[in-house]
Parts: sequence; C-alpha cells; structure tokens
Amino acid sequence: MKRNIWLFFSMVFLFGACSDFLNMPPKNTKVVYTISDVRDAMSTLLFATTSSSYHSGGTISNSVRFNDEYVQFPFTRYCNVASILYTNDLDMVNFLFDDFANPARGGRGFIKEYTEGKNWEGYTFPALLWKNVFISVGYINMVLKDLENVPDYNKTDAERISGEARVMRAYYLLRLNQFFAPYDKNEYGIPFNFDADVVQGGKRWKQTDLYAKLIGEIMEVLEYETVPDEAWNLFFNKRVMYGILAQTYQYKAGSCAAEADDWSKAEFYAKAARNGERVENTVDEQFELTTVPLARGTTKPHKFALLRFSLYASAMNDYAPWGRPSQLLVQQPSEELYGLYDEHDIRREVYFQEIDGKIYVTRWQYTNNHNANDVHVLFRFSDLLLIEAEALARQEKDGALELLNEFKRSKIPGYTGYSGNDVIGEILVERRKEFAYEEMMNWLDMKRTGVTLTRRVKDEATNEVVTYTLDSDDYRYAFPLPADYELMYNNVPQNPGWK
Repeated sequence: MKRNIWLFFSMVFLFGACSDFLNMPPKNTKVVYTISDVRDAMSTLLFATTSSSYHSGGTISNSVRFNDEYVQFPFTRYCNVASILYTNDLDMVNFLFDDFANPARGGRGFIKEYTEGKNWEGYTFPALLWKNVFISVGYINMVLKDLENVPDYNKTDAERISGEARVMRAYYLLRLNQFFAPYDKNEYGIPFNFDADVVQGGKRWKQTDLYAKLIGEIMEVLEYETVPDEAWNLFFNKRVMYGILAQTYQYKAGSCAAEADDWSKAEFYAKAARNGERVENTVDEQFELTTVPLARGTTKPHKFALLRFSLYASAMNDYAPWGRPSQLLVQQPSEELYGLYDEHDIRREVYFQEIDGKIYVTRWQYTNNHNANDVHVLFRFSDLLLIEAEALARQEKDGALELLNEFKRSKIPGYTGYSGNDVIGEILVERRKEFAYEEMMNWLDMKRTGVTLTRRVKDEATNEVVTYTLDSDDYRYAFPLPADYELMYNNVPQNPGWK
C-alpha cells in the first residue's frame, strides 16, 4: 500500500483521491517499508482523533487530511448538536432565537439542521456523520494493510498498532450501525469492508453477522499478549474494550440481532469496565467532568471515565447554538426534561441556569478564557453503572435497586431511596437526566427503548408552532444512507421509508 505523508509545522496532510468512503486507497509516491512508518501513520490518526476538527464554513483546527478529506473524531461537536435536535431535550419552539446581536451565535447557525430535523427527516447531518466514520475506517484499513507487509515485524509494536486500529474501527462501525440500521430489520445492517485494496463498495450486512464480526474483532484483540503503551494507545485498553462491549450488548439486547445472553454480557462487561470506581457526586466533580475544560488535552483514564479529550472544535462558531455566557445564553431545555430533576440535584446546577425567571442550558459554556470549546467523555462510570443496573433489572436479578439508589444518592444530596415499582423505568429516567446533550446518547436510548415522542416546534419560514410525532417503531429512527457518498457508488438498498 502506498501513501504520501507531508508535515507542515503542527499540521499533517495525507493526500489521495476517491469519492467512495468505504474504500479510499491512497495514491502513489512513498511505500511504507517499516513498522516504525506504520506506527507513525497510526500516531497521525490518534492525533487527528483527539486534536483535529473541521466543519464546512468553520475554521480548521490541527488539520489532518486523508484522500483530500479531513480526519477527526467522527462523532463531532456538530454531530452532537444536530442529534440533540432529534430528542425532546431542548425547547424547540425557541431554538432559532433571532433576538440577538449576532444570530449566528444562536440556533440560526444550525437552521438547515433544524429545518430537516424538526420532523426527524434530516439528510445533511446523517450524511456528514457517515462520511466522517468512513474516512477514519478507510485510513485504518490502509494502516492494517501496511502492517501486514512490514519486513521488520515485531509482536509488541504490531499488536499495539493492530489492537488500536481494530478496536477503534469496530467501535466506530458499531456506533454507526446504531444510527443507520433499523432496530427491527436484520437485513439492513450497514455496509462495510476491511480490505483496503477492494475498490467496490461493501454489501449491507445482516445485523447478526455484523455484530458477530465486530464483537469478534474486539474479542480477538482481548487475547493479545502485549501490554498497551499507556502513553500512546487510546482504544487498545482492556477496560475500554469492556466498555465498548457493555454498550454494545445493552443496545443489541432489544434489537433484531438479540441473543439470550446479551443482558448477562452487558452486566459482566459494564461491571468489569467500571471496576468498582465511583461516579461523580458533587457539583464541582460534575462540572469538571461534563463541561468544557479551559485547556485542550487527553486524560486516560479520567477519575470518572475511561477516556476524555478536549479540543478546539469547528462547528459554525464556538458558541452556536448555545449563546455566549459573557453576552447572553440562548437555549432553553424542554419543560419536560427540566421537570425531571429534583431541586437539589447537582446536575440541575451544572447543566442549567435561571435568568430573569427563565431556565437556560449552560452545559457547553465557552468563554474568552478557554482555548478548548469541546469535550468528549467516553465510557463514563455513570454510564457503566447504569448499564449494569439496567442489565440486572432486565434479568430480574438482585442488585439493580441498590445500584440505582447508589447512583441517585450521588446526584441528589439526602436522597433516601427509590420506593416505586418500575426500577427499569427509573434507570432510564436517570440516563436521560445524566446524559442530556451528551454524545448522542439520549437519541440512541430513545431508539432502543421505542419512545413515542410528540413535540412542538416552530416553522422556520412562517413562525407557526406545529406539532410532530415520532412513533415507537418509526422508520425515521434509522438515518438514511447518504445518496452521494454511498448509494451512488454501491449497489445497496436504502433504509425502508426513506427516498
């Protein structure tokens, strides 16, 4: 496999050409001969994942390019904002907010995503998410192909490179399948292939086969004898792999690909990944973990998560659509979401602020004192604890209520214990409160639990307030495959219901 690597100051560019993001073989110039070269190529991807950001119309932060496309963590700040518009966590009537000196600092910076997403009929955001993932997958396929051909193979370096690449690729594809595959249709898994030399596109996988393949990738890496390089590896880490498996089995357990032991495995891996660590239980701890830090950087593990990295991310501008705290906050939570929080809940103080009798979202504050404007917190101990609790409850095993109470006591000072009879329902409520506006998690919980949602939004053209409904089994829970990136090049069917 050949590629060209250019370095300019702190910026890295990898050039090539192809429009099909499933298969992006780079063009000719330099053959990678050594395992050191392959490690350098993987290092570039790790740098891009934690430090690089690009969005059309925005600034470019620490640019890394592959086949004339920008490489970055696929589930970007922009994607997170766009996915929030699919939930019921924001006041959608006032989202666009045009009473502001600079409208681009409010919701109007996302007017296209709002216009498409208000009735869950978006094409723009899903297409970009798809593209982002397959840019990284194509890069990883190239790295692994080069690794197969090095003449100076050694097991330690090879397993560190391969483990990182295979786990990252599996994680990205598992998450992409959650967004794009219908939850109840086995034949409609996402298409992909692992061969960097194959120029035709991949087929749509059966979801049962897809899970077997991608989970199998992680299980094989778990058998590696090499110890990860803690200073270098991100995803090649046993607890991170356990966290991925816990999230995967939780999502898979109610799907068309479900197996009888899914909840048992979700329980096991969630417990193993958390390894007895507690969750944040003060305002300061909650704030430090879930708001944008002042500085850029990567923490692995964080005190309350297995991986956190902060960066300067591009998405319209730094403070769209949330507003700028030094001037004006913009977005308001839905009344339903805000009403779920106890008045003493530490999350209510961290996530929201009352100004002149109105409640505003403060979670993504960005100020002139920051040199980071985005943070990704992956495999939080709160998530792992709640996965374990849900898994125990779904299996009707002891321990779910105890974990639920442990979690609620960490968030609500003086909480005495849950006395209701719907432990699973209460766990899901806690997930919604905890992960509001974070990593697209609430949308995926809605999809896997079959939420029917009716909400009011304002028509951007007429200012008329209209009501839309998303049914529990609605085809719009599965994003459309992008016509220009996928259907144009590969003979695969579109998701049912989409044009």
